[in-house]
Amino acid sequence: MRVSAVIPVKPMDRALGRLSAVLGRGERRELQVAMLTDLLIACVDCGRLSETIIVTSDDHAAKMSRALGARVLPDHSPPRGMNPAVGIGQADAAARGQDAVLILTSDLPLVGADDLTRVIDACGATPGGVLVPSRAGTGTNALVIAPPDALTTELGVDSRVRHVEGFRRAGLSLAQIEIPSLGLDVDTPDDLLALAGWGHGGRAAAVCTEWNLTERLSAGVLP
Repeated sequence: MRVSAVIPVKPMDRALGRLSAVLGRGERRELQVAMLTDLLIACVDCGRLSETIIVTSDDHAAKMSRALGARVLPDHSPPRGMNPAVGIGQADAAARGQDAVLILTSDLPLVGADDLTRVIDACGATPGGVLVPSRAGTGTNALVIAPPDALTTELGVDSRVRHVEGFRRAGLSLAQIEIPSLGLDVDTPDDLLALAGWGHGGRAAAVCTEWNLTERLSAGVLP
């Protein structure tokens, strides 16, 4: 099965806005770059992926993504949000004859190549899909759709139930699996604490250690 990873990346200066109370603007940007780097390396190392597609309007994100082996597609101008960006990648993968897409958010600091392989291998039927929920159980952190354009995504708050219903309405099979490392996406200070305490060897975790985030957040130290 030929699978394209599709990752929408918003402009870096607008990334991680919900962390503005605990991280300065430069720190948020640096953390986003570290998380995207970790994710791209995981995609490159995953033998089940034939390519990685980044959809972005951010020049720096595009440059670093190409340097790490991804193919970059321009987002809408101005950007319309995650789901329209994902749609660009889905349409491209479908037009190029890919069998499926693996849709990932760009704030997954713990994911490894083995995690991605596990998600893809769980897709036992075509047409069909696989959903990996957020650690809260309500969001969608990874989503396989086969064929690539079989379903329009609804990433965002409480997206899991919308995706489950979407697959049901479309008559598509859906496997749901929980993978702790894929379940952590970074949106809140609690997510940062979880990342800092995970003991992961990636770049994003190293940034948290360098900044002493556990101590800073526990002490309520703001930028």
